[in-house]
Amino acid sequence: MNSSSREPFSPVLATDADVTTMWRTIINPLGWHTWRVYFMLVDPDGHPHPQLVEVDEMPETFDSEDAVRFVEFLSMLADDLGGDSCSVALMFARPGDGGLSDGDRALCCELYAAAKDAGLRLELLHVATDTAITPAPMDEVLPRTA
Repeated sequence: MNSSSREPFSPVLATDADVTTMWRTIINPLGWHTWRVYFMLVDPDGHPHPQLVEVDEMPETFDSEDAVRFVEFLSMLADDLGGDSCSVALMFARPGDGGLSDGDRALCCELYAAAKDAGLRLELLHVATDTAITPAPMDEVLPRTA
């Protein structure tokens, strides 16, 4: 809830900046002892569902098979909600500080690729550390071709 107005926090996720603002508003304080993931399903009109799902004790790395299985799970949830028109807002949280690590980029790369193959729309991925919530845009995490 917004403490000043007592109105529930109900963002519309129309831009990547809106997604970043949402994560920075609802996830606090920062700091984790284990890896975890948070996600919300988002209606076609940009309204996230009020249920925030937290999965703790996630593995520190995702290979392509892990990413495919996780995206299949998310796709089933999105299909139940509204099919192809829904998207998923997803944030990984890990112990430590700093911005995106090479491991964070690899994890996000695997997820973006698996989601694309499955036809699942992901909102801008984010990684949270003990000190910051950092966006992980697709063009910054996908491998560069020469």
